[in-house]
Amino acid sequence: MIKTTHEISREDGYIKYNFFEIHPDLEAIIAEDYSKYGTADFDKQEYCEAMYKKNFYDKYDKDTYQMVYDKYINNEKFKEKAMFIYSIIDYDKYVKFVELNETIENPNELIISYNILDSSGVKVNIYTLGITDIAFVF
Repeated sequence: MIKTTHEISREDGYIKYNFFEIHPDLEAIIAEDYSKYGTADFDKQEYCEAMYKKNFYDKYDKDTYQMVYDKYINNEKFKEKAMFIYSIIDYDKYVKFVELNETIENPNELIISYNILDSSGVKVNIYTLGITDIAFVF
């Protein structure tokens, strides 16, 4: 696993960090600015909203796919997870990855783990995503 840490905030001696653990095979799809997630410098909110609209609201008719709306599209926790994926995954790199990997033998091994780490060493897991989670939102 590739492990990276990036400072999110610093306040009164208390520091919070993004802590990513990325399977080496997925490094190729990570956006260059993924480390900005959760920081004051994060500037992809509009892009993420547009991707969510394209991949869900525009793709699924509410009347025809009511179950999809109930289970996913109108589910705030699911939307947060999808927005996180759009924040850290480069769509163009992902498309190339899919073209090069028509079959994936061990999809459960291809994971990205996102944690919040603080200056006292406490680590809280926020997301553990597999390639299937990523594929679902694209």
